Amino acid sequence: MTLPPFQPVRVLVAAVPLDPDKANAWRADAIVLDARESAAFAAGHLPGAGRMTSAEFGARRAELPPRHERVLVVHDEPALAREAAEALAALEYREVGWLDAPLAQLAGGTASREPQARLWRPCPFLERMLAHLAPGRALDLASGAGRESVFLALAGWRVDTWDHDPEALARADALAARHGTTIATRVVELEDGPLPAPGEGWDTIVVCRFLHRPLLPWIASALAPGGTLVYETFRRGQEAHGRPKQERYLLEPGELARAFPSLRVETYEEHDPPGGPVVARLLARRP
Repeated sequence: MTLPPFQPVRVLVAAVPLDPDKANAWRADAIVLDARESAAFAAGHLPGAGRMTSAEFGARRAELPPRHERVLVVHDEPALAREAAEALAALEYREVGWLDAPLAQLAGGTASREPQARLWRPCPFLERMLAHLAPGRALDLASGAGRESVFLALAGWRVDTWDHDPEALARADALAARHGTTIATRVVELEDGPLPAPGEGWDTIVVCRFLHRPLLPWIASALAPGGTLVYETFRRGQEAHGRPKQERYLLEPGELARAFPSLRVETYEEHDPPGGPVVARLLARRP
């Protein structure tokens, strides 16, 4: 008898109601998402909270927290906190709780008037490697919605942001504007046709979750002398956990460490955690 192919079971995570005492306990290691409108947030919010209504989740998906983080959702109306928390759970967030009480009942719930905190995170490897990089001119290649670009701009970099998708670049510009900074976005067909000349080269090039092997020699040549490459993307084995599944987007073991022979490798890592993502990470420098 021929058995049908195995289909992994998708487990849906339920959003958890929390009374004020339990919500306070969660706050120590949770990202706080205030789901109210901007005027209510500006009138007073929890210290360290970020803000986004559930209606904004679609258009601003890249600005939500990483899905593996614990998220606490708060609102003046518990029903709306629950609605936003359930929307996160539907997006496969692993641990979501919502305040089952008006925000004012939480200690310090409306005490802060500080600007909203950043909910989103850049590529974790870039965040870790930032201490090894001196601010200068950077290129974020295949930038998508621009998290890495804006992260670098906030740290003092002049950032060129390239992607083939004009809509993604528009979201990147909007993200930069919301954080009071600027980036230089440009529509570039990274897999078709010649790339723009790098000029004097970039002090840092960042590539996160993108692989087009014919582009690798250009990347090495586009670094300025002494410039650094920060590269993280998927390895073979990721297809068991989700996208990408095509071989052309998946590195072989050790491939990224060998991909730039003209650069000096300073950090190289391969990770295969339970549940993924299966990635390789590289920090390399042009002599």
